[in-house]
Amino acid sequence: MNQPRKKRRPARRATSRRPTRAFDPWMEPAPPTKAEPLPTPDDVTALLKSLGDPPLAGSADLASYFFAVVERAASVATALALSADLPTAAPDTNSDPLT
Repeated sequence: MNQPRKKRRPARRATSRRPTRAFDPWMEPAPPTKAEPLPTPDDVTALLKSLGDPPLAGSADLASYFFAVVERAASVATALALSADLPTAAPDTNSDPLT
């Protein structure tokens, strides 16, 4: 009976490693950059509306629940940004979203 061939492992290359740079954990970090104002969204449900109705039975009723969840999540996110003293932009009063 023939014996199975032994798999030959490839020879390891003797690669030289780059010397690592020493890291000082106590060094002073650079000052943070100025935060830009966060824009407030006009229509937070625009993405869901662009997808159309959900492909489920009673999708018109379900869509209203999805919109409510997205609107609530957007309001909570805005409240968190305001509570963290992040700068917020003034709401855009322009009625034309393309300009």
